[in-house]
Amino acid sequence: MTRYIPFIFVLLWSTGFVGAKFGLPYAEPFTLLMWRMVIVVPLFLALIVIFKRPKINIVDASIQGLVGLLIHGFYLGGVFAAIAVNIPAGLSALFVSLNPIVIAIFSGVVLNTSISKREWSGLLLGLLGVIIVLYGASSWEGVISTEGLAWLSFSLMGIVAGTLIQKRYAQNVDLITGSSYQYAAALLFFATLSFSMEAGKVDWSFEFMLTLSWLVIVLSLVSILILLYMIRHGEATKVASYFYLTPPLAAFWGWLFFDEQWSWITLTGASLVIGALVLIKPMKKQ
Repeated sequence: MTRYIPFIFVLLWSTGFVGAKFGLPYAEPFTLLMWRMVIVVPLFLALIVIFKRPKINIVDASIQGLVGLLIHGFYLGGVFAAIAVNIPAGLSALFVSLNPIVIAIFSGVVLNTSISKREWSGLLLGLLGVIIVLYGASSWEGVISTEGLAWLSFSLMGIVAGTLIQKRYAQNVDLITGSSYQYAAALLFFATLSFSMEAGKVDWSFEFMLTLSWLVIVLSLVSILILLYMIRHGEATKVASYFYLTPPLAAFWGWLFFDEQWSWITLTGASLVIGALVLIKPMKKQ
């Protein structure tokens, strides 16, 4: 099952972009994320008690809070804010999937690792693939705003920095305990933004509660634990490379639920993305 974990992660992770689009008609982005964290934090505290997870020291707790601010606060906040200003779900996934390129640039300095020619080739091929996906989605024309791209840039830098810090400084932190601190920091972040920048109103419809449940259980619980497991057991660049599969899947969900275009050009880009993943991943288990 270990070999399938990255693909299970990508399948689940890609639904978060359309999940945002489903939930935003009923609540503003930071308010929606605040309520998501209101549920997630007690859930993880319960998991700590149930599974008797170990405590962590103040230094590790602080690092996990910072990682949570970056991966959950900046990353999720940026994506949801971008979608709220009409950036399509597929385009949002495409933009933040560029994080392997950025990680490759900084990983040598932060993690003291080198990137092989094979990996660079895969990364560049993946970049070409996501560009083709963007080009093929002609229905996105006219909705790419400066504000939306600014939020996505904010999101991209958040997940890059969070991934590098988690890999460099948090290898021995228990995943469940560490995640509880991460989500607590994100809760404070989103609560601050919700009360200071938004009205805080929520339409508690059945559709909203169903969407919120999906975001909590599938994204915040299952997907995040898988992501942290992957970061711990794989090189940061290889882990990040799996994000290249997210844009084609997110574009598919966007086409299925919101009529965002899915054309043969998009399929071509998706094929290059998958080829990049095959090129980057190890040929055999060490």
